[in-house]
Amino acid sequence: MNHGFWNVTYNDPGRWREVYGISGPRLSWREGIQATLKGFPLGSPKLDLERIEGLPELQALRDALNDRTDINFLRTEAGLIAFTKVRLEVYAIPIQNGEWHVEFIDAVANRAQIVLHVQRDGAAKQLVMAGAASTVSRMADWLERAARSVR
Repeated sequence: MNHGFWNVTYNDPGRWREVYGISGPRLSWREGIQATLKGFPLGSPKLDLERIEGLPELQALRDALNDRTDINFLRTEAGLIAFTKVRLEVYAIPIQNGEWHVEFIDAVANRAQIVLHVQRDGAAKQLVMAGAASTVSRMADWLERAARSVR
């Protein structure tokens, strides 16, 4: 049974099939190069993942850590995939277009927060991220453009 995230550390085609079943297939390498040349790469900036709400199993894995964990996103044909690492394991959270909206929280002392709200099948999830105000602003722009760019 899955809880909204997948361990994708090991190249298991079955897991990737499930992830892509939600987010849509990966965009091609050609589309990736074209997107980068147009100033909107397939991959997002990287931020600190402060907490996850609505995915208690993944948050529990993170709670045992002393180190911070990063998060970044990859655009797909029908949404995006959030990637975060806990110790040596990489976890993917697939998100469909139309399931998310962004809340930008004002910067304090050149550090800002952003919250990605995800709603699927009546369940709410929040990914609370932080970083330098300029990076958070770039992430907010990237996420807004990603929401508009899905095929």
